[in-house]
Amino acid sequence: MRKNSASLDALPELATRWCSDLGLSVEARFEPSGDDELFPNRLVLDGPDAQWLAANKGAGLDALQFLLHEAQGQREESKLAYLDAQGARLFRMKEVKAMAGFAIQQARSLGSYRFSSLTPRERRWVHMVVAREEGLSTESEGTGNIKALKVFRA
Repeated sequence: MRKNSASLDALPELATRWCSDLGLSVEARFEPSGDDELFPNRLVLDGPDAQWLAANKGAGLDALQFLLHEAQGQREESKLAYLDAQGARLFRMKEVKAMAGFAIQQARSLGSYRFSSLTPRERRWVHMVVAREEGLSTESEGTGNIKALKVFRA
């Protein structure tokens, strides 16, 4: 960790200020995700301009989240803040959890199930959900940022 790192508690004010510096009317606050293992430290950006951060598949959220992680100087997943605007990422987490539940059923009955094209965060969510189940395992397949993921009987 860096000497002058921003604490987790300071991030809502920092995110709000940075957005204001960019001319965006956005307020940041922590809200629980309902599954702190999959989506810890959910920092919700709300306000009239939050839509701009959520646009283009959340490219603005990704950029701001990267800068906040750099300010934190932290690399431990449970201590990093994860941004959400308009509930888009929370919705996606719930959607991926449901997809993982379906994959678990299919893997138990058919032996395996394969997801195509998941982002690193989505793959991580599936890995974590399947890890909660006995007798099943996961494996990412392919190269690059967007990969397939296989759920199978161990």
